[in-house]
Amino acid sequence: MDLLQQFWFGTRQIIRGTALLGLPIFLLACAATPAQQKQTEAEPEAMTTDDTEMTYLPLSSELVYYILTAEIAGQRGQIGIASDLYQKAADTIESPALAERAARVATFSRDKGRINKALDRWQSVDPNDADVLVMQVPFLLNEKQFNQVITTMDKAISLSPEKSPVYLATFSEHLSDMVDGATALPMMRRLESYRNNDPEARFAYARMAAFYKEYDLALTEIDALLAKQPNHEPFLALKSEVLQRNGDPERALKLIAKAAQKPGASEELRFSYAKLLGENGETAKAQAVFEELNLENPDNKEVLFALGLLALENGDGQTAKTYFTDLLRKGDPAQQAGYFMGLAEEMNGNIDAALVWFASVPADSQRFDSAQGRYISLLAEQGDVDKARNHLKLMRQERPGQAREFFLFEAAFLQEQDMSKEAMSVYDEALLQFPNDFELLYSRAMLAESQNDIPKLEADLRKILEIDPDNAQALNALGYTLTDRTDRHQEALLLIERALELKPGDPFFLDSLGWVYYRMGNLDLAEKYLRQAIAVQPDAEFNAHLGEVLWQQGKKGEAQAVWQAAKEQDADNKVLNETLERFNQ
Repeated sequence: MDLLQQFWFGTRQIIRGTALLGLPIFLLACAATPAQQKQTEAEPEAMTTDDTEMTYLPLSSELVYYILTAEIAGQRGQIGIASDLYQKAADTIESPALAERAARVATFSRDKGRINKALDRWQSVDPNDADVLVMQVPFLLNEKQFNQVITTMDKAISLSPEKSPVYLATFSEHLSDMVDGATALPMMRRLESYRNNDPEARFAYARMAAFYKEYDLALTEIDALLAKQPNHEPFLALKSEVLQRNGDPERALKLIAKAAQKPGASEELRFSYAKLLGENGETAKAQAVFEELNLENPDNKEVLFALGLLALENGDGQTAKTYFTDLLRKGDPAQQAGYFMGLAEEMNGNIDAALVWFASVPADSQRFDSAQGRYISLLAEQGDVDKARNHLKLMRQERPGQAREFFLFEAAFLQEQDMSKEAMSVYDEALLQFPNDFELLYSRAMLAESQNDIPKLEADLRKILEIDPDNAQALNALGYTLTDRTDRHQEALLLIERALELKPGDPFFLDSLGWVYYRMGNLDLAEKYLRQAIAVQPDAEFNAHLGEVLWQQGKKGEAQAVWQAAKEQDADNKVLNETLERFNQ
């Protein structure tokens, strides 16, 4: 079910088909993901204004010049220039439509000063336009002006109550992106519409509670809504989703099945039902519902995507290819179809086509990393490791902001190919560029351990600890290695004890503590801590260690039973097999 779970358990967008350009504003207010950064560099959306007003604008030569030049700059990707020119145009005339356009273009510049200036102008020429108020919210959140956020949202909803569902959904998105649940949920409760028991506000709060996994809160709110509107489909769909997430799939399916199978049930509700069927392993029933939806509305892209995934799950690459081809032809807003087309072609045995599809997945797609990984793996499977490495080198050059990740990817890839010497060279090169990166240092240390280069391992872990003395992972790794590979047991004990102070009860640290006591000859304490580790998390390596301690205590039958349990957990575990070999088991 791996493929389907990527879909079934994916987070659904809070709102679809509506937009206030909230995303571009949010990008300015906080750190953006690479995909979001790419999006902000795209061409601004086409100008949408009141046609009547624009028809009667006094189009002076100066105004025409600003607007036309701004549009040309935008088409060339010169967003800052486009924003400045639109701002000049907006300052030239009292036009709400033009001021709005200037503000929306400014959001793509990611320049806080430009956006504030544009929003101020829009508000000055049209103080009763609620959209401009909602667009201010992410900036206010970023500056932690929470009281002003509530005042602004209350005013926006009072000015345009017909837009309340859109505004509340947009507000929910901003909250979920920018603050934690302890802040977001009380803010939702402070809205005037929530306090007045407005169903849309209460529904938005329930969705927010579900997002933060406050399922009891969400269910209480939804049940109150359903008491007044027992057949309201969005309420039913949300409750079934919450029940599913809260570990009650039987109730979830029972709740939604009856409503979804009624004549006239909405496409949205039936989609939710099919999705829930898929989550619970009833893929045949899910497919039947999706196929019915596809017949009724062949342009529903989410349905096409779901059917493509189902075909892949069923091993039918050709059918999957058909659905994803249709999705690409009709527009692939999530930019995921190319990756799954690659999987379909790979399943069909068309490796060259699969490589082309994986390489075509855009960098701002959430499937970009997966596509790169599959592209590299396929090249390796074809015996073209050099081409794979050249591709990763090119990616580092083209995307310097992700160079660190591509170094880590290449090193891990080379280790999978049993090319540890080459992997070490990659780490060395990466650390020249990122000398204090903890993940690179730790990864090189682990590779050094596999190469029996304990001095290099210690040097890298010590460097991490120089920068961050309380790095529990580095403390434990160094302590375990010193006791396992050297006779510096007392030093190792201090390191491991410090790691456990920082993360009490960590099973890996408890295993290390048990092992250091074993190496120091204290078998009773060794057994105690190893059993504690296994109680927290059963693990083949922990059992390998415990079995060795028990064997040395003379409890050979018990040791053999522990080792047998470890075999059943992970028969290929390296530590376990080395232990069994040493004891001729």
